[in-house]
Amino acid sequence: MQDIIEILKYTIPAIVVFLTAMVMMKYYFKSFVRDRDRDLLLQDRKKTLPMRLQAYERLALFLERITVDSLVVREQSDEFTARDFHQHLLAIVRAEYEHNLTQQIYISGDAWNVVRNAKEGTIKLINRAAMQVNPDSRALELSKKIIEIQMEAETSPTNVALEFLRNEARRILEP
Repeated sequence: MQDIIEILKYTIPAIVVFLTAMVMMKYYFKSFVRDRDRDLLLQDRKKTLPMRLQAYERLALFLERITVDSLVVREQSDEFTARDFHQHLLAIVRAEYEHNLTQQIYISGDAWNVVRNAKEGTIKLINRAAMQVNPDSRALELSKKIIEIQMEAETSPTNVALEFLRNEARRILEP
């Protein structure tokens, strides 16, 4: 019995020291991995943040360019009939959209859906106006109708999308 007590005098403290060392090592390694992951995330953020912000900028520019009042004024020409101008406007909106397709990899899925909906809403508005004017009339008639329909609407699809992008970009910039 005396031998067992003597053995326990040495083994219990050794076990306690061993368990304490294990717990401390486990905590140290967890902390090390957490710090390393945080550093990698910060490095990644430093690299991707400028690209993401540039994508938001490009999409904001895209939305500004397809805003109907801006689009109609910029593309207006006396050479066009209403039919030609209608087709021209649709081609411009689609070309602008296709030019910015790659930006979707840098923004959220919700933001991309809002941008796509803005493009579709703009196309619908142009199509609706084109159905209300004589195809052989001057392009100015179509322009007036597009602006008139836009003014009757409470909000434009591009303004909704721009506001969504602004809010999302603000969230990205917050620490």
